[in-house]
Amino acid sequence: MLKFSWPRKIFLYSIVLVVISVSLTAIATVRTAAHLWEQEFLRRNTAYSLYTSHDVLRTFGGRFSGGTDPKMTEAVHNLTRSNQDLIGVQILTESGRELFSASLSESGSQSVPHSVPETVSKQISKTGAWSEGKDKAVQAVIGSSQPMVRTFKDAGRRYLDVIAPVTGLGGARPIAIRYLYTYTYLEAKTGNLVQQVILIALGLLALVAGLSAYLSRALTRPISLLSASARRIAEGDREHRIRLTTGDEIEDLAEQFNQMLESLAEHRQDIEKANRDLREANRKLTELQEQLIRSERLVALGQLSAGVSHELDNPVGVILGYAELTMEESEPGSPLHEYAVVVREEAKRCKRIIAGLLDFSRPSQGVAENLDLKTLIADLIKHLEEQGPFKRISWNLEVGDRETVIKADPDSVRQVLVNLALNAAQAMADEGVITISLLSPVKQADSGYLIHFSDTGEGVPRGDEERIFDPFYTTKRRGEGTGLGLSICRKLVEEMGGWIRAQPGPQGVFEIWLPGNQMENSSDSQV
Repeated sequence: MLKFSWPRKIFLYSIVLVVISVSLTAIATVRTAAHLWEQEFLRRNTAYSLYTSHDVLRTFGGRFSGGTDPKMTEAVHNLTRSNQDLIGVQILTESGRELFSASLSESGSQSVPHSVPETVSKQISKTGAWSEGKDKAVQAVIGSSQPMVRTFKDAGRRYLDVIAPVTGLGGARPIAIRYLYTYTYLEAKTGNLVQQVILIALGLLALVAGLSAYLSRALTRPISLLSASARRIAEGDREHRIRLTTGDEIEDLAEQFNQMLESLAEHRQDIEKANRDLREANRKLTELQEQLIRSERLVALGQLSAGVSHELDNPVGVILGYAELTMEESEPGSPLHEYAVVVREEAKRCKRIIAGLLDFSRPSQGVAENLDLKTLIADLIKHLEEQGPFKRISWNLEVGDRETVIKADPDSVRQVLVNLALNAAQAMADEGVITISLLSPVKQADSGYLIHFSDTGEGVPRGDEERIFDPFYTTKRRGEGTGLGLSICRKLVEEMGGWIRAQPGPQGVFEIWLPGNQMENSSDSQV
């Protein structure tokens, strides 16, 4: 049994389908065109016979010498020169007697058949008249005043035979004129069409063959490379990787294959490092124990905070009351009035932050509202740069000119940015540059905004991009942090429908994406 590769199968299937379709199309085209041309040939020459008969009769002026007259033959030839299919003319009396007969072919090799073959290919009108003789046919034509048309073959050639009735000059007795047309030019035209169709079909077949060969190789070459690479890896070449740039699913498959190899290599390395991992087990258990201790402290802190939250509401309420009283008694626009506004807003935010810490293990209950990111970031920088940790830090804000309105909880957004700013200040030892850029992510399907937060301090080590978001994980010295700041940031951002991630490098870089079309009833969907 013959075994064909996929390129050959695709090539052969394509060629077979094209040959069948082109052949059927060519046959249908030629047959349809030939049929239409023949119908047009019959209609045109029948009409020509009727409308030319009077002109032919006038040429003779009512005088017929009988047989073939060279002068009259030339006159009739000049009259009918425009019809290249006409090769013979006969003028017949009612009794079928010949008054004039002439061959009109250019070469003079063809002559008018005087005897009609018994086999008639096609006859229109007065069927059976020819079988009774030429005189009967002429009488039938004159009696009906309708032309008689038929086709026949003689010596392998097809002819169109038309007998048209015509009234003699001056009201003389009616006579008939017989016209003989050849199919030579029509057959030549059909033959040219067949040749053209064959040439076009061959050209199309060659084109399709070339395209099929190219496409079959283009489609199956990546699969062949995948097969060869798999065979090579199976033979022991664990470092081999598949490199394909097809831009389609085959390339995705190759990437997944490479990722599988990378995963296998990593697992193999993990096995080789098993002993070292065991030696570090005690250290990790110690760290876990410390994390559990901090977790218990956090739980205790939460319980304590819940117990004293009622007591904290009273002094915060007093602060809010005095702040509002100060706002009422101070003149709007004065520094005292602005300070009172800041105190009132920060006191309100303080209450919400306390509630947010108590709800760290529960979904946020913040209320989403329309806010402008540019305004929020600018106001936040204005408030932070006056505080102690940020007095020697320079701020670089790149927010652009376009509108940046989103629907989110402003306190959550502000708390995320404040936590990142505090981490950056500690990483730069309270001196450096913090840059905040507001961009539109290209690869994000929904509309939204990308906040690019970077500083000139020590960056995130490669491999710790995810670990820094784990609760209680910190790179700071003991006493400088609890390891909850970034965990809270990720929780708040994800509750707003966005994401946050760290970029490894020599400097600290964080990216925060917030959706521009935040769900309106976020609090209703939370449990």
